[in-house]
Amino acid sequence: MLQDYLEDFILLECIREDDGLGGSDCRWEESMAFQGGVTHMTARRGEIGGAAADPLTLALVHEWGVTLQLDDMVRRVADGVCYRVLGRSSDMRSPDFSALAFSQVPVERLVTPL
Repeated sequence: MLQDYLEDFILLECIREDDGLGGSDCRWEESMAFQGGVTHMTARRGEIGGAAADPLTLALVHEWGVTLQLDDMVRRVADGVCYRVLGRSSDMRSPDFSALAFSQVPVERLVTPL
């Protein structure tokens, strides 16, 4: 089933530290492990440079018991790729009566490692 395609992810937590100049730095620490999978969703049709385009949006499908919030950071264990969460788990959940207990959040892949 769908569980066969899920991978290991880790939720990252920002620990704020004084930078000595009146500001703060963020040190990322591993917080919680969970299972999830990154998928592609097609957005509405648009134009880029005068040509028709179908932009792709990444989505993270994850276990129901995990709650992700806007701007959370997650790391895929297999390759270390980090993603920033662009929504809330509570916005797209399978119904309570469903046999599949999953949530979905839009994410963006980060190019620079944390």
